[in-house]
Amino acid sequence: MPRVSVGLPVRNGGELLVRALRSVQNQTESDLEIIISDNGSEDGSRDFLEAAAAADPRISYFRQNPAVRAYDNFHFVLRHGRGEYFMWAAPDDTRDADFVGRMASALDETPEAVLAFGDLNIVTPENPAGQIRRFPFQTQGMGPWARLRKLSRMQCYYIYGVWRTSAIKRVPYAYCAWWPDLPMMLAAAVLGTFVHVPGTRLHYLEVLKSNLDRVKHQDLTHRFSLPLGVAGLIGATYRACAGVGGPVIGAYSASLVALKQAINLPGFLYRRLRRPPDTLAEQP
Repeated sequence: MPRVSVGLPVRNGGELLVRALRSVQNQTESDLEIIISDNGSEDGSRDFLEAAAAADPRISYFRQNPAVRAYDNFHFVLRHGRGEYFMWAAPDDTRDADFVGRMASALDETPEAVLAFGDLNIVTPENPAGQIRRFPFQTQGMGPWARLRKLSRMQCYYIYGVWRTSAIKRVPYAYCAWWPDLPMMLAAAVLGTFVHVPGTRLHYLEVLKSNLDRVKHQDLTHRFSLPLGVAGLIGATYRACAGVGGPVIGAYSASLVALKQAINLPGFLYRRLRRPPDTLAEQP
């Protein structure tokens, strides 16, 4: 049994994929299995990944044919994880060499924690060196209700931390097209705390995309309705959180997400009036 399973779902990773995979392979924590699910790549990624799998016995390579939704590809690599701990790796992000090892050690030392995450460095095409962003996601010392209140308002960068595999696999499958990682993250927060490990960084590539571009990438579709997307998000939040905490927790979590969307709606409408719809990049 490997200590840490790393799942790398990818579609058309291009040159960034090479750096992302090397970042995983070169971790100081070497007791890894690396599960790669190639979601029907059409850019030559397949050749690179097959060669990498042949050269590194830690890599298991799978190819989805036909391609599936990005959410389902994320779940595919999770289902195949056998390690005590699990980490998702995006095909365009990198991390410091001690990131995985230090996260795993933090989980060893904190039995009540289900996730460990380090510092967040936001990289953009204009600023490849990146900039550390304050990201106070940690929830140690908080009960589940307070954890839900805090995390319902935050972006989900910490999905790329290291998880206790037994905990993240308990979270029910609850797909939605709009902000699909939030229901999963809130359900995980019901199960335990999230801990911060300072001094080691995830280098997260941030590229602004329109609403439609984001959904195209996730779901391989050309249509998107924001009202239906928000409704799907609220419903998925209820299903995921109720699945681990019961209907009251589910209803509370869904109400927090609905409130956040309602609060941000005026700003979204204002931006929509000022700019063409296909240039909107912010989430409401």
